[in-house]
Amino acid sequence: MSTEQQLAAVVSAANALTTVVTGKIGDIDKALADARVKYEEQLSSLNSRLPRLAVTRNFHMVPDATEKLIDGWYVHTEVAATKLRTITQAAQSAGRPNADVEFMNQVQADVREQFPDFDIRAAGYWRNPVNVWQMKWSENNSVGWLAFPTSVDAGRLSGTTPVPLNNCMTMGAFVRVSEGAIDGAWASGNKKGKWRWCSAQLMPDNFFANYMHIHPIRSSATGSVEVMLAGACTGVVTRPTDWGTLLGLG
Repeated sequence: MSTEQQLAAVVSAANALTTVVTGKIGDIDKALADARVKYEEQLSSLNSRLPRLAVTRNFHMVPDATEKLIDGWYVHTEVAATKLRTITQAAQSAGRPNADVEFMNQVQADVREQFPDFDIRAAGYWRNPVNVWQMKWSENNSVGWLAFPTSVDAGRLSGTTPVPLNNCMTMGAFVRVSEGAIDGAWASGNKKGKWRWCSAQLMPDNFFANYMHIHPIRSSATGSVEVMLAGACTGVVTRPTDWGTLLGLG
């Protein structure tokens, strides 16, 4: 065999090997993609099975005896909290006012921009009433936190009773910022002028006895926000559908 023929054979063999390797790379890429999909499905399934127990008080934001404050909550002295409405747990067919149904339908329409399949069941029965609050401020001269619920064990401890940070937790709320700006905690991911289901996950940290007051920060001199169903729970919550009711052990 001549040198030219030998060289041609080598080139042909190299091309064949390249074709085989390319095919194997494609097989490997597909196997990795399939494994990632399976892993994410398993992770999502695991997250949905983690316990979801409220770690903060008064998730439904019931007012206190004066009807002027949120029971079990701290609101900054520069912030005026006003209850805008209480939406009954009864369905529209059992007496829920049309205005409240229309209000919840607007919340649903806004949140569907994030989660297209979200159904707030505006006309259906719920487990609990839902209270909607406005929080408004016209000055911001000190530490600019907004408001926060105390932990579920607040009745057994003194002080403002923040939540401990040795658990996997989700903070969340339905929030609409109408004026000004806030961010962080249960207001993470808000959008001015739109209702949003805001959420943030906290993983256990490495500091002994660490804790957190779960309050958003006011980042404007003046502002106004509307809030409902705000608080924190154990586990991972990634959809607003899973946020309508939290079980709290007292």
